[in-house]
Amino acid sequence: MNVQFRPLLEEDIYHACRLLRSYLPEQVYKQTIFACTGYAAYLQAACKCGSHSTTLLIGAYSGELLIGFAEWRRMEQMLVLNNLNVDAAYRKDGIGGQLMAYGEELARKEGIKMLALDVFSWNEQAHAWYLRIGFAEEGRTYWYEGDLVQSQDATEEVKDDITLPESNDELDYIIDDYPMAEAHHIKYGFSSFRIRTKQKTSVVGRLGDQYFRIQVPSGEWDGCYHLTDVLIDLDPTRKMLLLSPDVYLREKDPRLTLSSESIRMIKILENQEVMYE
Repeated sequence: MNVQFRPLLEEDIYHACRLLRSYLPEQVYKQTIFACTGYAAYLQAACKCGSHSTTLLIGAYSGELLIGFAEWRRMEQMLVLNNLNVDAAYRKDGIGGQLMAYGEELARKEGIKMLALDVFSWNEQAHAWYLRIGFAEEGRTYWYEGDLVQSQDATEEVKDDITLPESNDELDYIIDDYPMAEAHHIKYGFSSFRIRTKQKTSVVGRLGDQYFRIQVPSGEWDGCYHLTDVLIDLDPTRKMLLLSPDVYLREKDPRLTLSSESIRMIKILENQEVMYE
């Protein structure tokens, strides 16, 4: 089969997003930016910068038909594979391997020595394939979902394990970049901003109208009521989605439910060219 690999055409982005949705379970899909209403428009905006964009979309075409695509993100020291998906009818034709090889060659040309990606632990076939082509596990991230709870409503079980903030009639916090976050959210359906409290500064993402998404470094989740009180003040209808390397986080905070697990994988590039199956 004659397959061409080239930058994804803007008119094919919605097709690419449909391919992306086809392999993700609904609950997982809802917890990613891929489910946000403006994600396709976001990718279209990225395409307007062409090869100068941090987001590079590569399509696999059989004639004019898009049969697979890869989304690469340029970081300072590495090239990150954010998506790789192939139409189910073509998944045994080596298209995924050729899309990966395309990205690896791009990294070599730009002097990038590391590839990185995240794969869900339930996707055992993809995980095994990445191991075969030279990726290694770097760490795991556990996705926890939970309701927003104010410090005054914390259960006795939680109070025994954490230190709650002192009562304060007026929350003391500053939000950075909120006007820009609002504009981004209106257009694309997802956004992020920073919340500064006396305790710390936290980056908070918003996914659609369902989740506040928070990255939690190891050992730093203590209920974080200085943060959840602020989030309730902003939007009490949302849930929390915590991403943490701590596998036992739920033992400290029983209001959380483990919803998924992702694996960060990396590959250090050597000088020789590698052919994928």
